[in-house]
Amino acid sequence: MDRYPKAAVQSTLVTLLVLASSALAAQQKAPTDPVQLVREAVANEIKASDVQPPYMFRDSNEWKDHSNVREIVRTPQGGLMTTLMVNGHPLSADDRKKDDEKLQKYAYDSDARRRRREASKAEDKRSQLMLTSLPDAFLFTYAGTDRGPKGEELVRLKFKPNPGFSPPNHETAVYLGMEGDMVIDGQAKRIALIDGTLFKDVDFGWGILGRLYKGGKFRIVQRDVGNGNWEEVEETLHMNGKILMIKSLTIWSTETMTDFRPVSPNLTTAQALELLHSADVMAENGGGVKEAHNDQPQHK
Repeated sequence: MDRYPKAAVQSTLVTLLVLASSALAAQQKAPTDPVQLVREAVANEIKASDVQPPYMFRDSNEWKDHSNVREIVRTPQGGLMTTLMVNGHPLSADDRKKDDEKLQKYAYDSDARRRRREASKAEDKRSQLMLTSLPDAFLFTYAGTDRGPKGEELVRLKFKPNPGFSPPNHETAVYLGMEGDMVIDGQAKRIALIDGTLFKDVDFGWGILGRLYKGGKFRIVQRDVGNGNWEEVEETLHMNGKILMIKSLTIWSTETMTDFRPVSPNLTTAQALELLHSADVMAENGGGVKEAHNDQPQHK
């Protein structure tokens, strides 16, 4: 005779299945309200955008048909940059001379720097509105927790359009056709990742009017580069569409920022130029250009 009757075995299996189901549900239960978490993170992003920590870093850009690597240094008078490489090669002597002359002229032209700051204000205003609209533009669901490269807790969220969202401008209208993933640092309350995909055609406006086609991708990665200072380290845009519904539009670019090094908050223009010149020498000798960091969150 069997020690456990068939009915008892079935009952035990049912109990185990119920317990397993309950454990899985508990694992996936949001530790906090996703929308509130997004609101807190957005508020911190906007607060942080008012201050740019003094850093020197590498900025690598890739497009479909060309690429470049630049060294950028922030000063109280504004950012200065020099081109290190184009299409994987250091600049020629003639191109280096032209780049240096352009840099020198800009560095000591306060009006030019002022015009650049003024031009960036409109862009900053649009970007801020895109950020503040995030909590209302999407419906967020908890998707688990990861660990970052430094052991930090990263909260994963899924997002899809909120049918009740009314875009305040043409820029935020793109949210009506976007879905994807968001990762938020649970302790710092900062956005570590936004990875979105257009699941339908959407109209948009960013100084111009047009339409973006289904399948476009948008990805931004941020991380703590030291002392609690968060910086954007990757921005990827793969979009196709039309401008004014007539001219074809193709956006294919990936920008990565690496090798962040703190500099003096009182850095003078002359000192910044000296730092950039040193970076030029390193590039010409085949050194100093680092690869992008792979700081993707690790699953538990």
